[in-house]
Amino acid sequence: MNVTTYFTSIGHAANTILEGMAVTFSHLFRKPITFQYPDRIDRPLSTTLPDRYRGLLEVQIDICTGCRRCERVCPIACIALDFGKNPETKAREMTRFDIDLGKCMFCGLCVEECKLNSTGAIRHTREFEGTTEVLGALTFRFIEPAKPRPLYKAPKDKSEIPLGPYGPWAREARERAQRDNPALVRERLARWREERERAS
Repeated sequence: MNVTTYFTSIGHAANTILEGMAVTFSHLFRKPITFQYPDRIDRPLSTTLPDRYRGLLEVQIDICTGCRRCERVCPIACIALDFGKNPETKAREMTRFDIDLGKCMFCGLCVEECKLNSTGAIRHTREFEGTTEVLGALTFRFIEPAKPRPLYKAPKDKSEIPLGPYGPWAREARERAQRDNPALVRERLARWREERERAS
């Protein structure tokens, strides 16, 4: 290697280092991209989400026809419906509508199927906070135990279907799941910890 090539390589290395340092120093004077959530935000985070954002699923039970299309189209079987008969009226009722959001991959197939072929009772909200202490609390129960719901008979004109606001059903189901589910899971977890401590 001759002297010219040697000093050219040194100059190129120094130039590259200076370019890298220039990028680094330029970030010192920019506004930060990250922020402390939820303490230091100037507007509600839901307003910053994209229009087509897919948050937690919810079901508006009062307009659910019980067609099971959402359950059949779900590729990972995270939706579960059960039905029974009312002993007095002999009418068919929905006794269970569960969505396991611990398994859900937010593909939106159930929402599309319900929107196109039924009433649009199942949909994505703009909620995303699903943090729980136990995995079992991510199974949202939209029908409370021992409180079956009659099935909705959809009118021919879809504009007559009473769609409610987004959000309250997901919130209620999440609160119920976090209140009801963890007790059993915590009990199993405590038992497992005891067994592990005894074994060690």
